[in-house]
Amino acid sequence: MTELAKVADIPEGRGIRVEAGGQEIALINCGGTIYAIEPNCPHMGGPLDEGELDGSTLICPWHGWEIDLTSGKCSTTGEDHRCFEIEVKDGTVFLKA
Repeated sequence: MTELAKVADIPEGRGIRVEAGGQEIALINCGGTIYAIEPNCPHMGGPLDEGELDGSTLICPWHGWEIDLTSGKCSTTGEDHRCFEIEVKDGTVFLKA
């Protein structure tokens, strides 16, 4: 497993962008649960780590495209957005191999 960030560094209702093995990942804190997704919107590459949350839906700050953090489904197009498998242990977020 690869360490990505400390949970304390991801503000509630916000996201941060991290890198692991040359891959950028957005970590989003939704109600105390951390989600890991591809950091760029499938529409025009908007920074999803800067998006707003509406429940478990992440809204792209550029054009409002919506991605469900629990499934990775983009409700705007119905396509799947890449999610990463993570584990939170002792206040640290790890990327599972």
